[in-house]
Amino acid sequence: MGVVDSPTRSIGVVGAYFAKTQLSEWIPADIAGQLPSQHRHIWVRLNGTNSNEGSSWQATCRDCLCHCRLTASSSGAEHSCIDQDGHHFHGSFSSQPNSLGECSGSTRCCKCGLSVTGTLHAPVLMPEVVQSLERARLLLHSHHPTQGTRDLVGTIGTLYKMTKNACNGDIRPIKTDSEKPRKLLKFDPPCIRLLEEGLGFQLRLQTEYHPPADPGVRLGRARDELALIAGRLQRKLPESERVAVFLLEYEGERLLRWLGAHAYGRRQQQAGLAILAGSGTAVDDAYRRLGVPEDASDAVVAWAYRRQVEEDPETGGPLAQRRYDCLSTISAVRTSSDELLGLVDSERDRGLVASAAVHAACAALFGDAHLDVSAVDSDTLREVFLARLNDTHKTEARMELAAHLAILACAKRDQRLEDYAAEVKLGIETQVVEKINTWVQLPIGLANIGNTCYLNCMLQCLFSILPIRNAVLRFGDKVTWNEACELGRRDSGRVLTEDEVRTALKFVALLRTLFESLVEKRVEAWSATLASRPSGGHPLAAGSPRFPVVTPDRELADMLLTTPSVQSSSLQRSGFQQQDVDECMAQCVSLLGHALPPSSDNSSWIEQLLAGHLEITTTEGSSPTKEPPTKEAFVNLSLNLPTAASADINECLEAFFAPTEVTSDSRVRSSRILDAPPVLCIQVQRVQFDMAKMQAFKINSHLRLRSQISLTRFTGFDRGGDSRLEELRMKLESIDRRLATLALPAGNDCDVLGALDRVQSFMDGVGRWAELDAAQQLLVALPQTPDFVMETARNISLQTQSLSSILGDSKRQWDLERRETASEINSIYETVEVDSMAYTLHAVFIHSGMTPEFGHYWIYVRDYDRGQRAVRWLKFNDSYVTVVDESEIFNTSGVEEPANPYYLVYARTLDVDGIVDLGV
Repeated sequence: MGVVDSPTRSIGVVGAYFAKTQLSEWIPADIAGQLPSQHRHIWVRLNGTNSNEGSSWQATCRDCLCHCRLTASSSGAEHSCIDQDGHHFHGSFSSQPNSLGECSGSTRCCKCGLSVTGTLHAPVLMPEVVQSLERARLLLHSHHPTQGTRDLVGTIGTLYKMTKNACNGDIRPIKTDSEKPRKLLKFDPPCIRLLEEGLGFQLRLQTEYHPPADPGVRLGRARDELALIAGRLQRKLPESERVAVFLLEYEGERLLRWLGAHAYGRRQQQAGLAILAGSGTAVDDAYRRLGVPEDASDAVVAWAYRRQVEEDPETGGPLAQRRYDCLSTISAVRTSSDELLGLVDSERDRGLVASAAVHAACAALFGDAHLDVSAVDSDTLREVFLARLNDTHKTEARMELAAHLAILACAKRDQRLEDYAAEVKLGIETQVVEKINTWVQLPIGLANIGNTCYLNCMLQCLFSILPIRNAVLRFGDKVTWNEACELGRRDSGRVLTEDEVRTALKFVALLRTLFESLVEKRVEAWSATLASRPSGGHPLAAGSPRFPVVTPDRELADMLLTTPSVQSSSLQRSGFQQQDVDECMAQCVSLLGHALPPSSDNSSWIEQLLAGHLEITTTEGSSPTKEPPTKEAFVNLSLNLPTAASADINECLEAFFAPTEVTSDSRVRSSRILDAPPVLCIQVQRVQFDMAKMQAFKINSHLRLRSQISLTRFTGFDRGGDSRLEELRMKLESIDRRLATLALPAGNDCDVLGALDRVQSFMDGVGRWAELDAAQQLLVALPQTPDFVMETARNISLQTQSLSSILGDSKRQWDLERRETASEINSIYETVEVDSMAYTLHAVFIHSGMTPEFGHYWIYVRDYDRGQRAVRWLKFNDSYVTVVDESEIFNTSGVEEPANPYYLVYARTLDVDGIVDLGV
């Protein structure tokens, strides 16, 4: 393992990259197949064990249990480099175990000479064996995951005690027929496999498990691994249930300090790449080849680049080109990186051009990304450019073509062609200055400051809600907010502390600064943004803002992305715990509420704006007896998606309010709306958990949105008004079942009608074949005469044609009935009476990605021009704000897509003008 440019030479890496990336990706080859492809070590140790001081450091991966030990060539608690910029390590670490069963490697700093050797042991308890036991226990309690975790921790804890006793010389067997061991261990196949394969216990006399006669080092390691497994699992339990001996301490930050690499510069605004960078992507590879962590500051990236240039000063070779491509890629995805842009430009002056930029230019002008531009003469290049330029009248496209020409001119090192490209570009810029002014009223985008696209969506949504925006902008008037920091406000029955109030006030102050910047930037001229594409023409530079952009304050982001419960375990994740949109929104609402002045009833305008109430009743089976109703507050409605490939938002609402059996004793839970808020938030539950695979997955089913919805029919328990809708839905399901009967079993590429057409065609062919002389000579030797064959084929063809006609007529009738029924259902959904329960869609959060772990968020927001009485939809995609066609939002295709609605915001139709406004 290591970053290598050739078989004999490794690329130098920054000390922090070695600690945070190289070591976390060092995985023994013999267990790699049992781990997820994206597995990265999270180093931990048991609380109270060795403190990792001096010349050695050791820790175990929390998830896969690999044990790593590092030894430094110098003594001391920290091994800092004599160079102020830190270590620059060269080395490699093998993933192939040696004769001792351990992986090993070494690295050395080229600046101070510090050597670090390392060994990595695969776990005694193989991941596959441990995962099998975890699945078995959790499946036993699939209805109650917390109880399943308790059961699993109990099993692991019992195995730990057995192993600990064996290591201390206690050789007493464990009897499988004893009540207590059977209750704790169950002795099911996964537990027996762990006992025998993992711990080496042997079954004797059919009812006794005996520990190994010679425990040795292996059983001691297994004991420690069981403690770590219990520590990892008990994090899911309430703190009061956690066992002190199993508590974990995270070693990621301590490793950085031990190496003396903790003080490296970290950037305040991380790469603004739309899709999260992962293994194998261009961005991930760029950081890997330069040997810098993704959160390194621009100065550290530039230093690492210059250091590699010093080690290999050649400018024309493939290594130099690869190195420059990495630099330009990182510069392209980092918004507002003046230092890197300057370095890119200086390297370009030395004749280096980003390969990706050349490929993009060749694709745009010649339609061939891999064209050898050196083989194209300048006159031909100019002619092709002019032809492309004349084919388009769109300003952006013409600007792009001029930029592409400049890139190819630089790649060819043709100064005359470069001058020509600059002249053309200047002419286009002069022509479009007036057009740009028409876009000055568009709202302003927010820069991505490190995987915070969902945070930007939430901030833009909050800004568009008038009561919140106006109140935040009034911060400082000493009235709207509790700026005197008076105590007395309550949250969940307890009085807020002074620190909590001050934190909330700080949040509102930072939010006001952000909102003021969004307002002020809106009037700025955009002509200055028409400068040439940065980062050496790299196509990923499209992620850099072309329009005025506001960068959220890191402290503001941390307040929404960090909670006290996760701070201690977030060292492995660059200092914050990433949350989802609904959690981020809840944190924001909580902070705003904490910043309000104390009041007698402790309610707030924020709660009145965003919170509604449900009435919940529970009926005992078929008995008419009901438990006393309860009142339950909600800030958002969490709607499940049905298993169908496509669903309507109204269907999801109906499923949410439908009576539900909640327990095995047939108790039925019913709910209705007591009062709905002016701003209604809806979370679409796309993330589910697969108990068999023990991992989360995302449902990408299509969801049809409606510009208007009504909650009126959900204000009562009696759904009598929905009888026609229910009748139509049952009819639609009946038609779909009939249509489904025309499908052939899996593996066929057509339905019954298609198969019948093939049979008829085939029989017609058989009949024509039987008329041939050669066929008749062949059939003479058979019992059947040619006439018999032709007659049989003709009869089958006629019968098939008749059956196909009957089924075809039926299918056409069913299709017609389905269209009419679906149209009537659609008409019911679209007919929304404007009352206090009518809502207009205001914002749609979109998540793009096939899995819940990776992807990108953006938001669509409805904009209404009161003067023109016109509605348009705006797309806020981090730095970019664009006008889009409403078909992007109200997609009726029914096709499953990776980009789909995840969180919805509706505004009460009667009050929509006073509730939401983009200020355009």
